Amino acid sequence: MSITAFIMLRIESRLNRVIFDKISALPEAEETYLLFGAYDIIIKCIFKSNEDLNNFVVDVLGAIDGIEDTLTNVCASCN
Repeated sequence: MSITAFIMLRIESRLNRVIFDKISALPEAEETYLLFGAYDIIIKCIFKSNEDLNNFVVDVLGAIDGIEDTLTNVCASCN
């Protein structure tokens, strides 16, 4: 069973395009969008396990300078 998550990011606005391009190039990022609102970027990702999700958020996203905050939403049901 796979885990689908939508991860929302708040980022430093001056790094908007740089961070968007970095995240879009990650193999875990199925879809990436710039947002207007409380968060700046949303990423759709699919993981094999909770550990993979955790490693992505903590290790991969945590290593990208300019990300100020994340909010991870795990889907209860996806088609």
